[in-house]
Amino acid sequence: MNARAIGITAEYNPFHNGHRWQLQALHEEFGNVPVVACMSGWFMQRGESALADPWTRAAMAVHAGVDLVLLLPAWFSLRSADYFAVGSVKTLSATGIVDILACGAEQKVRVHTHANTVCPDTSSTLPDTAAWALQAETGQQIKTLLRQGLSYGAAWETAAIQNHKDAGWFTGANNLLALAYQKAILQYQLPIQLITLPRQGSDYNDTQLIPPYASASAIRAALRNGTPPSALASVLPEKSAAILKTSEINYPARFARQEKTLTLLLSDLLARRNSQDLYEYSSASRDLCDRFFNARQELQQGYTAFCQKTTNRRDPLPSVRRLSLQLLLQKPRAFWTEMPEPVYLRALAFNDRGRSLLKNMKKTATLPVITKTGSEEQYRQTGMYPLQHLDAAAADLFQLLNGNAGLYGTNFTTSPVYVK
Repeated sequence: MNARAIGITAEYNPFHNGHRWQLQALHEEFGNVPVVACMSGWFMQRGESALADPWTRAAMAVHAGVDLVLLLPAWFSLRSADYFAVGSVKTLSATGIVDILACGAEQKVRVHTHANTVCPDTSSTLPDTAAWALQAETGQQIKTLLRQGLSYGAAWETAAIQNHKDAGWFTGANNLLALAYQKAILQYQLPIQLITLPRQGSDYNDTQLIPPYASASAIRAALRNGTPPSALASVLPEKSAAILKTSEINYPARFARQEKTLTLLLSDLLARRNSQDLYEYSSASRDLCDRFFNARQELQQGYTAFCQKTTNRRDPLPSVRRLSLQLLLQKPRAFWTEMPEPVYLRALAFNDRGRSLLKNMKKTATLPVITKTGSEEQYRQTGMYPLQHLDAAAADLFQLLNGNAGLYGTNFTTSPVYVK
């Protein structure tokens, strides 16, 4: 299969050996094809602050072999998997050069034993499952199952089994994202082919540090518990470990600071708001907003305890965390519930080939390509401003959570990283 460029949607929080394996597998299968990643910025789709700013994480990826990293605006990274997928796939499609989207999955794929690489599996059940999931009748069936008390995930699994579809695509974070990418491609008729690669090593949420393919969750847990980046050489590419080490961050203190700051910010917010206010400044359901408000006393035990108290089968921990961040970013409900289109392609990091891709994208892209952001004023009267303004607010909140009070405007003042 010939491809102008391969796209990857990612968070790289941080870039680890499993990500490097993915790049190696793609190059084994498709040759020396350029790779473009669309990466979330300051906050993750699971509702957590990023381990490092987007430029630092993007630089890790480029050092490991990604040619160009583009930003996924905060609006998409602070929503559920379907919205995350739509934003990232549309962003990659808008480059005009990405033909193939690659993602990890726990599903069966066709693997070449001689190279341990993967190519498209033409017998995959993914396209058929995605097409079924998009049908209006399926949506009605899900609503019925939810009214019967099933959780969101269980409702989809049950409906898939009842309709003789592959229920495996509704279990596991990677499979759910793969399904979301395929739905986005079908729904918006995007000229991209999706391929899946087998996830290597630990489960997505596994917090046990098992070399060489530990999960990002396990790596973050190790840093939180005081493991120095230099001791993570068995699970991180050398440059990723070096970048984390040279940042000279006391990671246990950093995580503790985030916990304390989120506790204080939400305590102040909930002292001045009621559950209706929470609903009017988020995309959450009324039920979640009511539980969020009613659990506010748990903030005496800290932000983590509060979030855990607010979860239920319908609204797992990532949903509660995303609600917290949406509220702190202070945007009205209409902003969060009206799906925006990506309106720019913002470069975070690139190498020499990535620089050539950016130059080519000036001709092929259907959206403006931003390499130097400039000032906020130049966007104020443009269609880019709503998403740019949210990214700016997310950058400022990220700085506050990481102990940099008063450090504003980094969204507009930070240039992309050129990796020679």
